[in-house]
Amino acid sequence: MHERFSDRARHAMALANREAADLNHDYLAPAHLMLGLIGEGECVATEALRVLNVDLVKVRDEVHAQMEKGEETTGIARRAHTEALKEVISLAIQEARKFNHRYVGTEHLILAMVAHNDSIPAKVLSNHGVNVDRLREKTLALLQSSVNSTHDLAHSRHGDFEWIHQQELSKAFRSSAFWHTLIMAVDSANRLGAGEVEPLHLLLALLRNPESEVSLLLKDKGVTADWLREQIANKAAR
Repeated sequence: MHERFSDRARHAMALANREAADLNHDYLAPAHLMLGLIGEGECVATEALRVLNVDLVKVRDEVHAQMEKGEETTGIARRAHTEALKEVISLAIQEARKFNHRYVGTEHLILAMVAHNDSIPAKVLSNHGVNVDRLREKTLALLQSSVNSTHDLAHSRHGDFEWIHQQELSKAFRSSAFWHTLIMAVDSANRLGAGEVEPLHLLLALLRNPESEVSLLLKDKGVTADWLREQIANKAAR
């Protein structure tokens, strides 16, 4: 569902997942995403709200105040999206199409959240004088062109060709072994308490299969799954 997301939108989703973990929630809702967008900070969504003179600290506090903390939970590999969040993402995709954008950025997510009237973020932002028409107007002003310096795609770590890469990679990712490695990487990240999957977790996933080419190549150098886990733990302890 997130393959079309810009880097900043994906980062906001990762931060939303962390917010859910802090609240002991086993699900992701629009309120978590609102907290994630505010946590991301330097993106079109937050800039558009600032242009509307919205106090993001107050918004965060008000959204957070309406979310009850859950029971203590064990590690969860993947939090289910609530129906409300699924609707928000669907609306965000529609907003991207209206803008003729080939990706879903934070600007589309915040517009979708405000348009979803029943969500906590929509109600909080409405109290701050934000409606979807005003927000869309300010967002369009910020996105004067696809190369505007405030544009999510311009901030992409992969550069202007991110969407092309994603389209081509989606065709190439046919291997069941590849998807197994990704699943193992997610599992490794969860076991180590990481908020998102990093390159080290991918390497660890490959090393966890002692028969993989990577394991066999690196074994003689002393690089094993146990060794890498120790290095990651030492890095986290610093």
